Amino acid sequence: MTRRDSSPARPRIAATALASGAALLVLAGTSSAAPDGGGGTACVRVSTESRYVPFGWSHVVVLASSCAKDATCSVSTDVNPEKQNVDVPKGATVEVVTFLSSPSQVFTATVRCALR
Repeated sequence: MTRRDSSPARPRIAATALASGAALLVLAGTSSAAPDGGGGTACVRVSTESRYVPFGWSHVVVLASSCAKDATCSVSTDVNPEKQNVDVPKGATVEVVTFLSSPSQVFTATVRCALR
């Protein structure tokens, strides 16, 4: 999947989310996925977005791979702690919607990836 900028207000919403600390990631000190058991998955970049929809915010975790191999990632958030396992093909960008119409714009993602 590719990211689409569907509205001019979207960059402002992302900037507001970042300024308020909404896009905090539980990762290994960078915006790359934390290695899972030495899987060497620093090639999976992780970002979060809060997208306004009627009656709330959709929480989206974006996984962008620059890996030479496919990866499998486990994605959860503090708002939705149920883990979702996601396949991320090499060189692809995958969006994971973790919550629809949340009353809160703020969420924290936890992502762990391993190369296959």
